[in-house]
Amino acid sequence: MVHFSGIQGLIAGYIASPQGREMVRSFLSSPEGQEAINAYLATPEGQGMAKLLLIKALDNLNLPGPLKNEIRAALEAEGHEPRCTDYPDTPLHPEKE
Repeated sequence: MVHFSGIQGLIAGYIASPQGREMVRSFLSSPEGQEAINAYLATPEGQGMAKLLLIKALDNLNLPGPLKNEIRAALEAEGHEPRCTDYPDTPLHPEKE
């Protein structure tokens, strides 16, 4: 678990609150938020995070096993285990390593 102090802790606490979640939701659905998302996804870090999120979301979908495996293989086609770009030494599936 990550622990924040000072201003980081205040921001994290606000974002975790119902008002903070609503503020984030409103921003992300606004034209400015969509522009920010698109700009982030155009970066290597954003693409890595998108891949990480897609693979994690795939685990929670009600799809037949072979189809899930085929989609996962396509997402991991670069030949290496995807890693969180914020913590590059952390694999997505540590149990595989």
